[in-house]
Amino acid sequence: MDDFPAVLGLVAAGQGVALVPQLAAARPPRGVVLLRLRMVRRTKIAFRAGARAHPAVAALSVALRDSLGELAEPGAGTPGQPPPARAGGRT
Repeated sequence: MDDFPAVLGLVAAGQGVALVPQLAAARPPRGVVLLRLRMVRRTKIAFRAGARAHPAVAALSVALRDSLGELAEPGAGTPGQPPPARAGGRT
């Protein structure tokens, strides 16, 4: 379920626990306790196959990586080039 106010409402009503993104938990309902987890979220840029070199894809990729600064994944590759393979064959 991605209706986070509803999810938090269920938690407040005693109907369970939930994992919610930080942006969805800005104002939790009364009685809901938030516990910060030490985890990192990985997000991908999605585009149509064969469109990696398209100017819009390249511009978005550069803008996102620039805005992330040091948080950007090292060696993530550049638009027009596939990212390098990682150990274990996972990309």
